[in-house]
Amino acid sequence: MQVELEQVQVVSGLCRAALYFLSAVGMGICLFRGRGRKGRGPEKLLLLGLLAMGTGTLLNAYYVKLGLSESWGRVLGDLVLVNAGTAVTILAMYLLTIKFHLVALALRREAETDPLTGLYNRRIFFRELERRLQRGGGFAVAVLDLDNMKQINDTLGHQVGDAVLKAAGKALRRSTRGEDISARYGGDEFAVLFASQGPPVEKFKARLKDNLLAELPYTGGIEVGISAGVAYCPEDGRDARSLLSAADARMYAEKEARKNRCYPFGLQAEGSISP
Repeated sequence: MQVELEQVQVVSGLCRAALYFLSAVGMGICLFRGRGRKGRGPEKLLLLGLLAMGTGTLLNAYYVKLGLSESWGRVLGDLVLVNAGTAVTILAMYLLTIKFHLVALALRREAETDPLTGLYNRRIFFRELERRLQRGGGFAVAVLDLDNMKQINDTLGHQVGDAVLKAAGKALRRSTRGEDISARYGGDEFAVLFASQGPPVEKFKARLKDNLLAELPYTGGIEVGISAGVAYCPEDGRDARSLLSAADARMYAEKEARKNRCYPFGLQAEGSISP
């Protein structure tokens, strides 16, 4: 009976050791395929922990055949290698959990933001607008458009055009509150979903103008104008289409009103030379 029990313990130990080693082999293959990548510390730590647990389990099961005394076999196998491997494995799993969480946050941010400006993208803007409409109450929506962007892209190149768009994104973030949703609406258009009725229109435009002027790159004397239209819920509509149509109409009306006169909201970066 005692012999049979010992045989069962040996087979059980062998199975557990095989499981640990197979897991370590799988982890080793993953590390090999991802060689050259940075941030692989937790995976390497997990591999080390699995190898230690497998070695300790195997040593505990076969210490007699290895010529070790029972005390040394069990101490070295169970108390040292298995326990140390378990601790290392737990630490590695904790670090991997943190790593996966950070990766998930990065992927979520990438899916929600515009890669050029860092603002929310169009999809998130419409999602938040629909949620705000469902909650009810009054709020404001602004639609903004950068002027002369085609001239900047054709004259100075798209790199300068991208720099202007980035500057507009930074200026918009600085001109709105944390609870407001600022988004790149598309191309050179932006949109803001204010948490409430928002600031007075002229005050918002003046703040945006100052912030944009501080961020603009060299534009070779080409003025970067910005047109803005604001619509209010429920006065201008109770659905997304009505609100955005009203804001669009006011934005284009402002753009047309100053086509044949000096831009009151035209901007030049410091150091630009007028033609």
